[in-house]
Amino acid sequence: MASFDFSDKTVWVTGAGKGIGYATALAFVDAGARVFGFDREFTQENYPFATEVMDVADAAQVAQVCQRVLQKTPR
Repeated sequence: MASFDFSDKTVWVTGAGKGIGYATALAFVDAGARVFGFDREFTQENYPFATEVMDVADAAQVAQVCQRVLQKTPR
């Protein structure tokens, strides 16, 4: 399997609370990325990436959460 280096990169993953989104977020963590995971709910207490509760169907909430995360992200 090919390996990818995402060191010094920031990745945003929706649906990161479980299933394919969670697996995707973990793959990016393993590749060295700083990961922000988004979901309507998170069922665990400790994820190996930053988490933000957000419903992508709510445009106002998406704008608010994205603005908050952008302030946390180094440029």
